[in-house]
Amino acid sequence: MLKKFISSILNRRVNKLSSINSLPEKPNVFINATFQIGDYFAMSPIIEAVKAKWPEANVVVLCTKKNEDVVKYDTRVNYICLPKEREWYKYPTILKEKINCNVDLLIEVSSIEKPHRSIVGFTLKPDLTIGHDCYQHSCIQNPPIQFDNDNISKPECWSKLMAAYGFAQPPALFKVFAKENDKMEMLINSKNLKDYLIFNPFASRNSRSLSIKKSIDILTKLKNDGFNCVFILPSYIKNKDVWESKLAPVSSVCCVDSIQDAIYLIERSKGVISVDTAIIHIASAYNIPTIGLFKESQLECKLWHPQSSKKHVGALTGNVEDIINSRIFTTNE
Repeated sequence: MLKKFISSILNRRVNKLSSINSLPEKPNVFINATFQIGDYFAMSPIIEAVKAKWPEANVVVLCTKKNEDVVKYDTRVNYICLPKEREWYKYPTILKEKINCNVDLLIEVSSIEKPHRSIVGFTLKPDLTIGHDCYQHSCIQNPPIQFDNDNISKPECWSKLMAAYGFAQPPALFKVFAKENDKMEMLINSKNLKDYLIFNPFASRNSRSLSIKKSIDILTKLKNDGFNCVFILPSYIKNKDVWESKLAPVSSVCCVDSIQDAIYLIERSKGVISVDTAIIHIASAYNIPTIGLFKESQLECKLWHPQSSKKHVGALTGNVEDIINSRIFTTNE
């Protein structure tokens, strides 16, 4: 309640303009992307729409350490990295130090009912703000056209939103920007990894993650079906050694230090099996066959489902034989 109260005060501002057509030919466009990695991959239609309308626009993404490792390789944008959300009170000083131009347009990609997001608009004082929660906050201009975003993917939501504001409707696709990665190339060569599937049991929350036992069962089935699997093991996992020792008998294990390491492995794979997290969205961006595992309540919700042409959605708690449809990884399907 306190966070919402603070945000409500910070959001009491007005727009100087009422339409994107009132903006200059080369506007300074800021995008508030202080959220997770997967969210950034999904908001690509927003950047595409801005660049299509104003090819010479200065597009600045406001991010945090959570997603900086994907934003900084996006050749379409500049960026400013802000502290963690609990240090939102530091945002005004940093923004004032780093920004020396008028903010023509602010795009709020996520809800501004949290201080670390609402403080951005309060500090920047943009001429026009568009984006998410447009019908709930007066500081966000309502789009001229109503749009339906019922049970569609997140990129489709952003594509429709931008069209509703008067932009040419952009492709509704996840998009990933990667860097050259000599370290991972050497790892692939040293382990002689070929025609492999990526397996990821870790989500940002335990309730969306898989247990060691369920992971072993899934990898065992895939091994019995004739597939080589690569288990990507992030360096931040607390019981990393336990995971590695338990899964090594049924899968190759590749330790990754960053999302860029994971991107490199995924792009070169022939398929992905993952819980609901950014790994699925990376696979979607590269149109890699994907099995996405979700909570029961999310099985019918397409918001974050895989978007690859070959895909399958299963329940985290489902029977392994039912949720792992390995036929999507064969070339003749």
